[in-house]
Amino acid sequence: MPAHPMPSAPPDPVLEQAIAWLVQLRAQPSGVAPDPALQARIDAWRAADGRHETVWSELMAAEAQFQRLVALPVAPAQWQQPLAALNGSRSRRQARRRWLGGVALGLGSVALAGFAARQAGLFDRVAGQRYATGTGEQRRVVLGDGTQLALNTATDVRLQFDAQQRLIALEQGEIFIETGRDALSPLHRPLLVQTAQARLQALGTRFAVRQQEGVTRLSVLEGRVAVDPGQGARTVIVPGETVDIDAHGQLRRQAIPAANMDPTAWLGGTLVARDMRLGDVVAEMARYRHGWLQCEDSVASLKVSGVFQLRDGDAALESLAQALPVRIEQRTRFWVRVAAQHSQ
Repeated sequence: MPAHPMPSAPPDPVLEQAIAWLVQLRAQPSGVAPDPALQARIDAWRAADGRHETVWSELMAAEAQFQRLVALPVAPAQWQQPLAALNGSRSRRQARRRWLGGVALGLGSVALAGFAARQAGLFDRVAGQRYATGTGEQRRVVLGDGTQLALNTATDVRLQFDAQQRLIALEQGEIFIETGRDALSPLHRPLLVQTAQARLQALGTRFAVRQQEGVTRLSVLEGRVAVDPGQGARTVIVPGETVDIDAHGQLRRQAIPAANMDPTAWLGGTLVARDMRLGDVVAEMARYRHGWLQCEDSVASLKVSGVFQLRDGDAALESLAQALPVRIEQRTRFWVRVAAQHSQ
């Protein structure tokens, strides 16, 4: 039965860049200290992304394994002529360059093949990195590119940072982003946020994104954010604007000062309402509580303005009862209703 060739894997840009650095590094004369400028560029590239450092370490291990094979006292017959060419420092450098060039073309030792296979699995793990918060929890992380990411209650994000892009997939909940400059990456990769309704590209900015049922809400505080709803139209949102993007790619804008709720007050642990429906205020508070919290229809249209502490939900509800003609029914800590003051 004829053998079928294995399909070749697509080139890995991180591995190719690591090999390019190694070729430059090993091309220098033996016994001479590495060029400081070259070493600084390599160190910056390694520090720019966790996967860069991992790939570099694996490649150095593969090279060391190859050098150990070359040092064996008895070489296979097919190696006799190449090994004879290693006499003399200049020939050794030329042989090393040829070997590194072969690595760049996908040729070489079994050690490199095993290395490439390990990297394929490693990339899957890095690409699937996740951050999440539970109900009532908030979390702040600084990503490898310097981006600051804050997660609000009940939020789930998945990261895919590679050589071409920095992608944050918002699967549920709400995030706030202050973009890093990605200065150590030679490509200055775009920072993208993917939601169910659109792909957003940060253009050097601070912004909040919330995944609601059937709608993505984007609020831009500084810089600009480009919105691509996948309908062929790209819209740039400027500071001070909030935009809702629906499943059909339609955008509805409003100015942040005119919005009923401050979109980033949660970063300070508060809910800031401006002439907001009581039903909407209670629904917002419910995002931070375990159990069931509802507002009776008869009072849901009452207007509310104020600042409420999200970390003390009971006190926030009590302040509503003091300011409005409502009462708080609490059968258990997990069953609470805001009802009309005189309803039964």
